Amino acid sequence: MKLNPILLAIALVFTVTQVGFAQLPDGSVAPDFTITDIDGEEHNLYSYLDSGYSVIIDFSATWCGPCWNYHTSGVFEELYAAHGPDGTNELRILFIESDDNTTDDELHGIGANTWGDWTAGVDYPIADNGGSVFSAYECSFYPTILTVCPNRLLKQTGQASLDTHASYVQSIECAPATLPQDAGLIAYVGSVRSCPETPTALGVTLINNGTEPLTSCTLEASTLFGTELLTYEWSGYLETYEIEEVTLGEAIFPTTSMFSIEVTSEDGYEGNNSVSATMNLSQEAATSLVRVQLTTDNMPGDNRWSITDLSGEEVAGIAFGEMSESNTDYNWWVNLEELGCFTFNLFDLTGNGGDLSCSFSTYNDGGFQTNNIFTLNNNGNWNQLDKGFSVNEVNMSIGENFGVESIAIYPNPLNQENEVQLSGLTGRETRIELHSSTGALIRAWAQPSQSGTINLPIGELESGLYIISVHGASGIQTQRLIKS
Repeated sequence: MKLNPILLAIALVFTVTQVGFAQLPDGSVAPDFTITDIDGEEHNLYSYLDSGYSVIIDFSATWCGPCWNYHTSGVFEELYAAHGPDGTNELRILFIESDDNTTDDELHGIGANTWGDWTAGVDYPIADNGGSVFSAYECSFYPTILTVCPNRLLKQTGQASLDTHASYVQSIECAPATLPQDAGLIAYVGSVRSCPETPTALGVTLINNGTEPLTSCTLEASTLFGTELLTYEWSGYLETYEIEEVTLGEAIFPTTSMFSIEVTSEDGYEGNNSVSATMNLSQEAATSLVRVQLTTDNMPGDNRWSITDLSGEEVAGIAFGEMSESNTDYNWWVNLEELGCFTFNLFDLTGNGGDLSCSFSTYNDGGFQTNNIFTLNNNGNWNQLDKGFSVNEVNMSIGENFGVESIAIYPNPLNQENEVQLSGLTGRETRIELHSSTGALIRAWAQPSQSGTINLPIGELESGLYIISVHGASGIQTQRLIKS
């Protein structure tokens, strides 16, 4: 018997995101650290910043060829001479050897894991065993060269020329605070997905770049085409370079839209008064019953999927390593229990994409596909892909029968039996699956060898509702199995 669904509301977002591995993004607040150089002198990042200096951090390793080439180019020696303590005195440079497996000898050019003497002709501080700082900055490659401005915000400046480094340090963006009032916006921190006609919270990271305390400012949000979303009057107390995450309130977006949030009250510098983002608006669909189909490549343990709600909490999914068979078809049924926006996420641990294929679809109570939300076939190198959807109609349970009502299960309900009899097979089926009521795959049998009736060893099951699905050329037939 099929239970009547509760009619609620569902929607889909058709945005794909690709995520890679990298250090803290530009505009992030640089973590503070104290490190001791090879001469025994301590260096604290925030002490330098609070004194008005910009700081260039060179994360390198003695065995890194590109690091050595840039190190010996002379760029930093000249930059330090011109803009360090003996020059304009606006810059400090910290060289941090970040592979803790290397030795002091290798830093001085002795041993197999070094390109030469890294200390020769260098006047700026050199520190060894900086792996913890490297990790704190979430770095993933050598060299990683960052410039941290007095306001504690970082930027990857890389292996740039002397003039490029100097130009950034002397830019308004990186200059020490000199203006009495200068409210700045660092980043948008609110949601980027929304359901139709649904109020969505917007937020920003606010910084005081002025020399006087910041106690108030006006923030306005609007779409790229000028549609006003909201105005927020912020009040508080921020000392110079202090930061606060500000929730402006909720806005309703008419369509998927690029939008900006701006400081509109008067201050000394307008170049840091705006941040922008894109709100991906969902489209209405029908049901909460979804099916994930995935064919693995030669490294199945590198892949996983999840469904997350609007807050980012995972409501369904599998872990890395749960798929163990290469070049194999996997299927999952998930019946979401809540309404609202969700996101289907597909992950590849090593970022090589591979020959993986995947589809994500919605189904109605009768087992018929209503939307194909997500399809992937070997989409190059990626770490994460996602598409959003949100629930308008919650299926109370998976229907008793999907498709042609030809298969039957005995006994049903089960009592103490560890085996069931499945009848109605044609011999053309490709796969049989046993799922929990939440869609989790419990067991699977590939290519049944006979038509008619077979016995399925199902093991010991806890009391509850289960789903047996039979996959064939004509589609999927599904029956409920109850363990009393």
